[in-house]
Amino acid sequence: MSVAVMTHPSRRHLAEDLARRLAPYPVEIVLDPEPDGPPRTLRTASAAWAAVGPGCTHHLVLQDDAVVFPGFLEHAFRAVQARPDGAVALHSDWGSRNGAAVRMAALLGARWVRAVCDYVPTIALALPATAAKGLVDYLAGQDPDEADDVAVAHYAREVGLPVHLTVPNLAAHHDVPSVVGNNDRGRREASCYVGEPPPGWSPDPARTLDGFDCLPYFKHGEPRVVVENDRPTNNWSPVPLEAAVDRFGVDVPALHERYARDVADPQPWLADLAARVPADQMWSLWATACLMGLARTRVEPFRSLWDSWGRPVEPVLRERVLATLALGGMFPRVTHPEVERLGAAPARLAALGLAAGDAWGRD
Repeated sequence: MSVAVMTHPSRRHLAEDLARRLAPYPVEIVLDPEPDGPPRTLRTASAAWAAVGPGCTHHLVLQDDAVVFPGFLEHAFRAVQARPDGAVALHSDWGSRNGAAVRMAALLGARWVRAVCDYVPTIALALPATAAKGLVDYLAGQDPDEADDVAVAHYAREVGLPVHLTVPNLAAHHDVPSVVGNNDRGRREASCYVGEPPPGWSPDPARTLDGFDCLPYFKHGEPRVVVENDRPTNNWSPVPLEAAVDRFGVDVPALHERYARDVADPQPWLADLAARVPADQMWSLWATACLMGLARTRVEPFRSLWDSWGRPVEPVLRERVLATLALGGMFPRVTHPEVERLGAAPARLAALGLAAGDAWGRD
């Protein structure tokens, strides 16, 4: 497998540092071919995907702000070997639909989840060499202002290329200023990155979360459900809680009633959290986590997979999933630094919601 890091000359130091972390494996640093042109990712991405090594069966492209752990490439190679015929995404943003899919998969004990594509995460993405070359030809005919992750999603749909995400994420994202105007999105870190995966982790394709048509989702401070519109095109839409919560066997008044029970006699940590976070954000975080618990005990295929291989979930993955649920979902109602200053309390509240969903109707 060949490896390329795409970068802008102003951030070449990031690319060089990443290449050093991957040494002694050969890494090609690909610079923006028009560094003084309009800020666009597509032209650099096209050059990076064209850098497939001679005779290589696969090609991995990393963006310069990717974060990797020692031994990353070994795990990435194993993941690609397990999914040789499709795209392998090693990162998912903590505020994205794919990030929500990785969280749900982690809480089931999955090792993979099929992408829920509005875009394909391209912080760290591997493709078969033939697909990488086809992507280069495809990108040549696209609007140059298109984001590269959106263009890859369109390409995957058009050619029928499956896209799967590793669980946990094998790459994270540096909190550095964007060169293409994404700073207003705040930090864009991974939804389930713990560094090196837990001992014994294996990218077993038999442990893949697939076949689902709804997914709990926390975005911009609102609890939602992402619903599949069309499977062949992998088309999904987020809908308000009220419009889809019946899929989980509950209604919104019942959720509010159970939430009131959970926070009726708050411990000191919960009272402190309530004093520092808007009430609607506490509810939204708890409700999303509760739906995740309801999903794995009531909704297929989550329920069957949870029964098959989800007990117990690795604690480090569970803890990270619950932490990033708040970090990714509350923004911008509560900023990322504000959430971090709350310590472990948001994750503890999410854990209450998850437990409520798991035990719904049995307590």
